[in-house]
Amino acid sequence: MARSPITGKTAVYGIVGDPVAHSLSPLMHAAFAEAVGADLVYVPFHVREAHFAAALAGLPALGVCGVNVTVPHKERAHALAQELTPEAAGIGAVNTLHFVDGRVLGHNTDAAGFSLALDDTGLDWRGRTALVIGAGGAARAILWALGASGATAIHLANRTLARAEALAAAFPQFPIHPLPLDRDHLTPLLHEVGLVVNTSSRGLHGEGHPELELARLPKTGIICDIVYNPISTPLLAAANSMGLRTVDGLGMLLHQGAASFRLWTGQQPPVAAVKEKLEQWLASTQTANH
Repeated sequence: MARSPITGKTAVYGIVGDPVAHSLSPLMHAAFAEAVGADLVYVPFHVREAHFAAALAGLPALGVCGVNVTVPHKERAHALAQELTPEAAGIGAVNTLHFVDGRVLGHNTDAAGFSLALDDTGLDWRGRTALVIGAGGAARAILWALGASGATAIHLANRTLARAEALAAAFPQFPIHPLPLDRDHLTPLLHEVGLVVNTSSRGLHGEGHPELELARLPKTGIICDIVYNPISTPLLAAANSMGLRTVDGLGMLLHQGAASFRLWTGQQPPVAAVKEKLEQWLASTQTANH
């Protein structure tokens, strides 16, 4: 993707995470900037959890204008932001930081990004009984989106039950039911689940979900994995083989990223056109690795 030379006037943005090498956000934001003619660069910053506070202090000091925040820093970013939007405050996690006049502003574009991505599919996903896997910062946004969409019940499964219970308690306004992530607890309820959402990082390195007996789900079930690289995770591949409807994580990435870009620059990037570019790039890299 061509861009103008970097100068002293070029705005610097980025993404902070651990891991971060797999992220498509630099490619996506480069495409957004090229499409609207914005003079900016977007850099991946690999920051360990113990160094996050120091990084957050140093980035604006270096003139960085804003960053996206990914695993495992979203809840820490919420705690350290000086100002929060109402949605970020309610969700309890921040995925977008904007550095303005010495202030650190915290936003959450994940919840809206998730809802818009599912809306794009045309699937009837609202008002269903849902199963959410994982209880981290991304799960907070998904729970918020599902609760706002009218989910009749939300089962929240996590390997550490106490973490799921604490997260459910943070959203008393929604019908969230925490449970351990194991076959004994999941199997009896799968027949009533209309939407499964994996919010954990499992799938980034080819991990599957052996706890899920997908054959027990209703034939109208929808399986969503917010992991987007690889675009077809073991969970989605297994669901596809059974004829279930699947949603990968690319749509959520694009919509949350477009919202961040708009917050930072005031410009709306072309989501559909950039999605085609990212799909082509993912297809080429997966072909090269096989």
